[in-house]
Amino acid sequence: MTIFLTADQHFGHSQIARMCGRPFDDRDASAMNEAMVAAWNARVRPADDVWHVGDFAMRLKAGPLREIFDRLNGTKRLVRGNHDHRDTLDLPWAEPPRDLVETTVEGQKLVLCHFPMRAWRGSMGSAIHAYGHVHGLFEPTRLSLDVGVDAWPGMEPASLAQVVARVERSELEPEEQRLVRERRERA
Repeated sequence: MTIFLTADQHFGHSQIARMCGRPFDDRDASAMNEAMVAAWNARVRPADDVWHVGDFAMRLKAGPLREIFDRLNGTKRLVRGNHDHRDTLDLPWAEPPRDLVETTVEGQKLVLCHFPMRAWRGSMGSAIHAYGHVHGLFEPTRLSLDVGVDAWPGMEPASLAQVVARVERSELEPEEQRLVRERRERA
């Protein structure tokens, strides 16, 4: 079993193509939806776990939304995003959707929230904060990163190993760590 993280598919939201530079028609989300389902299923196997960190869909009716959900491989969990409304929340997620998740997976502490945070429990240690919402605008730090589809090649979910590798490659110090270090250096 592999653990995956992803966010910001915005299934059904055709205008997101233009807003985020996705290579799809901004008047019809069908091709984009199909490409994202294919990208998801190319990586995720039925026995894998997927943490979706918000904005699963927008502007999709309950029937088509459920059809897309059912086609996606893996055990799916949702950390609620600002566009995750009733029909999305009512999907058969593996557990009730939450706004913030603190968990340990394969020995790695994770803090999952749709919105990027400047500080979180474990930000002075080794807890990785995975977020969405910003559609690839923020650079990863040594402890936080955007797991949304616009921040990863091919709009694929990222494996936990990829997430860890990306933060380990980052040279950007988390803000809270930098400020504490600077305060100590001045003292």
